[in-house]
Amino acid sequence: MASLHRTQSQRAKRALERMLEFQNDKARHFLETGHDHSGALLRRSLEVRKKLEEFQQTGARVLEVGSGAHGLIFFFGARLGVGVDPLAHHYVSLFPDWQRRVSTVTAHGEALPFPDNSFDTVLSDDVVDYAEDPEAIVAEVARVLAPSGLFYFTVNICHPVWNVLSKLRPVEDFHTTHISLERARRFFKDSSLHIVSQSHNIAASRAAIRKRPERRFSAWVKSIFYYKARLEIIARREPS
Repeated sequence: MASLHRTQSQRAKRALERMLEFQNDKARHFLETGHDHSGALLRRSLEVRKKLEEFQQTGARVLEVGSGAHGLIFFFGARLGVGVDPLAHHYVSLFPDWQRRVSTVTAHGEALPFPDNSFDTVLSDDVVDYAEDPEAIVAEVARVLAPSGLFYFTVNICHPVWNVLSKLRPVEDFHTTHISLERARRFFKDSSLHIVSQSHNIAASRAAIRKRPERRFSAWVKSIFYYKARLEIIARREPS
């Protein structure tokens, strides 16, 4: 077990290193080309906010766990918005124009530096499979989310076979683990977070794989062992 923990810790460290390399390259590209994708960021943030407000108002206090370089929080329109990311101090200098829009804190999602019940809404958008301990992040969200507050959660999901294979080879991208649909749902089991909405695109991902221009049998196998479909969950913290 200790060996497994060390391996996961090493993967998480290497994933952060790769992410910082990637974002440094992106910042240089933006500077050289004058590219501005703030419009796309704004549309995505407003889309998520609209989904949440189908259930209730998001409230003034909004936290994004894993806000990254271009997270939802920067264009979410929260009166008291906060972003948390292990690389936040790097992103402030790499992408200053939108990082200054809200306060950011350099911290890991597994140990959020906030008291219990601190936020009305928490966001975690495509983050936990980059981290050392996804289950601990969801537990921390439940702790800092106020009673009746909303949690917006998305993650890439894969067939369980991919997590087995990932333990046999070094991490080659930003991911530390491959999370199955069943495992992601277990994050919320025996938790104060009650799922009020969930959806995934496994069927669409499989169909897209089958249409790829490759040998039919190969595409059929890959469509069974789907890779990086998307799960979206909205959960409400139950009152104590």
